[in-house]
This record gives sequence, C-alpha cells and structure tokens, in this order.
Amino acid sequence: MTTADATRTERTADQAPTCAKPLRADAERNRLRIIAAARELFAQRGLEVTLDDVAVHAGVGVGTVYRRFDNRDQLIEGVFVEHLHDVATRLRTALESPDTWESVVTLFTYVGETMAGDRGLASVMMRIDHTAPAIETAKTAMTTLIEQVHRRGVDEGVLRPEIERTDFFAFFTMLSAVADVTESTAPGTWRRYLELMLDSIRADGQRHTVTVPALTDAQIRDAQAARCRTR
Repeated sequence: MTTADATRTERTADQAPTCAKPLRADAERNRLRIIAAARELFAQRGLEVTLDDVAVHAGVGVGTVYRRFDNRDQLIEGVFVEHLHDVATRLRTALESPDTWESVVTLFTYVGETMAGDRGLASVMMRIDHTAPAIETAKTAMTTLIEQVHRRGVDEGVLRPEIERTDFFAFFTMLSAVADVTESTAPGTWRRYLELMLDSIRADGQRHTVTVPALTDAQIRDAQAARCRTR
C-alpha cells in the first residue's frame, strides 16, 4: 500500500460524519491546533497553502487534518467559524462588565486588534460562503450578543440614539479596512480611527485626546505601494 493509499484509508475510516457527537477532548485540541496553524499560514502565505502544509505547521499527521476537514475550503470555513466563536466569547465577557461604555470599547478594540493582528482573516472573509449553515449559525449567535451590547448602550444613554445595531458592521468594516491598508507600513494606525470613531458614537459628546498621530504623506505613499504589490 502506498503512502497516499494509507492516508486515504485512514481518512475514510476515521472521517467524522456531519452530525457527529461532540469531539473528545484530545480530538478537539487537535482541531484547534489545526485551525490555529491554518490561521498563521493564511496570514503568512495566503489561502493557497495545502492541507499537508497545515498538518506540518500544526505538528499533526495529514490523516488527522483530513479527519476534520475534507478539503481546504472546509478548513477556511472552519477558521472563520472559530473566529466568530472567539468574537462571541469576547462579547459575553464584555456584557458581564457593569460599565456599558467599557463594554463597547472592549468590543471595538478587540475587533481592531484581531483584524490588525491576523492579516489572513480578511482574505478568509472574502473567500468563504457566508450562507454556509455553520457560518450562519455562528453569525446569529454573535449578532444576538452585539444586539445586547447595542441595546444596553442606547437604553443607558451611553450610545447616541441614532446609532443602530447594524452600524456596528460598518464600523468594524472601517477598522478592518484601515488595518488592512496600513498595518504593514504604519502599525497601529487603526487605533487613531478607533479613538475618533468612539468619540463620534458616545452620547455625552465628550471628546478625548487622540493619542495616535495621523499618517504622514510618506506613510500614505508606502501604504499605497504595499497595497499595489499585494494585488
């Protein structure tokens, strides 16, 4: 039997069905290792890495990767679903805070940090099918939590009453776009726009000192040049 045959045999024998029971603790650890490795490789090398590459980076056998994911598209989807679960976890933590404004700041900051720190995530978001059942389920859970943060903010007079829950999507998209364009040439620039954004949505009208300097003309040119090289 060839190595390829052995891998296919192992994959066929151990492939978990769609409606499988919850994974054992060791299997779940392997799944998370695979997803973490994939996220790192996607950020470093783009989405065209192979499942074999991911297996090596995760320190697991190729058969272990194929037991969890039939192909690269399934893995890409799995990475995004795990990201949505991470956001939901952060939202639950934010909602536990008695300080509603701090909950809003925590949420926006987490989104900015994630998009700036994981450059492969933007590519994943462009590639995946947002109507896939697993993604829609995770999005529904996350949207419900965002709605709670928004509703608390409006009801307690922390957020301007004109702010709608769906505005959060636009705010997050703006932060992601700034991070995508500037992070490689002017790291942390997105924080300037986070500060300006937060001042614009707070109900009390207070303005705080912007701590991050604006881009220089040279940094804008560098960011534009870097953007052209990656297209």
